[in-house]
Amino acid sequence: SAALGAAGAGAAAAVGVGPTAEELKAMIATIPAKRDELYAADVEWDVAFAHAIPEKKMRPWVGKKMVEFLGEEEPTLVNFVIGKMEGRAAPEEVEAELAKVLDEEAGPFVLKLWRMLLFEILRAKAIVARAS
Repeated sequence: SAALGAAGAGAAAAVGVGPTAEELKAMIATIPAKRDELYAADVEWDVAFAHAIPEKKMRPWVGKKMVEFLGEEEPTLVNFVIGKMEGRAAPEEVEAELAKVLDEEAGPFVLKLWRMLLFEILRAKAIVARAS
């Protein structure tokens, strides 16, 4: 999760309106790392959609991960994952569906996916709070 925060911290700091590196670390610390707690966490879907997080933030990351797992771009699978998010699917459902393709990688992938989703929502809320 350090890489997750570091990538966002540089971009946010460059603009000057986003959260500081310390604030980003604090946000990451609030996101559950254990599967059961993470999957039980509330997802503020309205915030996610208002900031186009599934499309802008998650799609490029999911695409990169599919190349890592499968050795090639898988636009159909990426569209499937983003579609599940846009449909507000539960993480367990996403994991079960992806297990058919990713096998044992599905669990760790959805865990990272969900942590990133919650982080991006927190970050979007922090940027809005700063701007107001």
